[in-house]
Amino acid sequence: MAIRGILIALIIFTAVALGMVINIMSGSEPVENNPPAELLTEEEVLDVRTRVFKEDTLVRVIQLAGQTQANRRETIVAQSGGTLAEVRVDKGDVVKAGDVIAVITAAARDDGLRQAEAALEAAQVDLEATQKLVNEGFAARNSLVAVQSAFEAAVAGVEQAREQLSDLEVRSTLGGIVENRIAQIGGYVGSGDPVIAVTSLDPMVVSADAGERRVAEFELGQTARVELATGQQVDATVSYISPFADPSTRTFEIEAEAPNPDYRLFEGVSASLFVNKPTPGLHYVPTGLLQRAPDGRQGLFSVTEDNKVTFNAVTIVSADSAGSWVDGLDGDVVLITVGQASVNAGQSVNPVDAAEVEQMTANEAAGN
Repeated sequence: MAIRGILIALIIFTAVALGMVINIMSGSEPVENNPPAELLTEEEVLDVRTRVFKEDTLVRVIQLAGQTQANRRETIVAQSGGTLAEVRVDKGDVVKAGDVIAVITAAARDDGLRQAEAALEAAQVDLEATQKLVNEGFAARNSLVAVQSAFEAAVAGVEQAREQLSDLEVRSTLGGIVENRIAQIGGYVGSGDPVIAVTSLDPMVVSADAGERRVAEFELGQTARVELATGQQVDATVSYISPFADPSTRTFEIEAEAPNPDYRLFEGVSASLFVNKPTPGLHYVPTGLLQRAPDGRQGLFSVTEDNKVTFNAVTIVSADSAGSWVDGLDGDVVLITVGQASVNAGQSVNPVDAAEVEQMTANEAAGN
């Protein structure tokens, strides 16, 4: 009896289920002609947030370590031999080019000048007497030729004797500070012997070495800021860029000149040389905006006036913890700041200016 009851229940359930299926099918419309769902969906336009980034100039500071050194150093020598009779300067004195800084005596030179002057005086008297005789007709005119020649020779002799005496004056060949007195007063000096050492410290030279990757960034005439170990700070001008590398260090010498008219800057002091290197035509952008194209190029997504996405390949020139200076963008550009990872070049988007969103958020927070 139990089995019979179960069979009856199954028959009733099957009949009811079959009836429901027939009822549903009889009340439904045919679906064979319905279009696919994807054909009914319009192209989705993505909302993105944008911001205008303006073209700017990156000013990088190039720093080199170096030291101060003299602009020029010379040893002043005697032009003629004799006894050093007088030294007119002392260590630390400031001299100008052409100043007489020492005097040499030579008795023979003085005697030679006196003899030359006496000979000139006699030749002049002889010339005047002969000229008078010729004018009065007591002597032939051609007799003046020999007398005139003797007079001119006497003039040349005096000039030569005076030049020899002038060689006894030791003159500085440059302006600067007397660094050392070499010859001693009363001692004998020969022609070419050192007498005084003079050093030029105006302008002061700041010398530094630049590596292979930096030397090309320097230019003659660049303004440099110099900080000395003494605490002094001065402005200098790049005056020399060596075209030759030091074989041992592969560095290039850079020199900058700093005015030092009052000689307050010291030679041999450690110095830091700072040169500003401006690079125009760049854009500073948050590093997170940078994306990779399928071909591996790094760049930024911008939006055109007709709301189309454009990929702009860029090169990073410099970077810090907040962003990157990039090259490759032209003028002021509208970049995607939110949603850049979800777009493709050529895609239509709905740009929303980030500045407007921030202003609206601020207004809402203020209760406006």
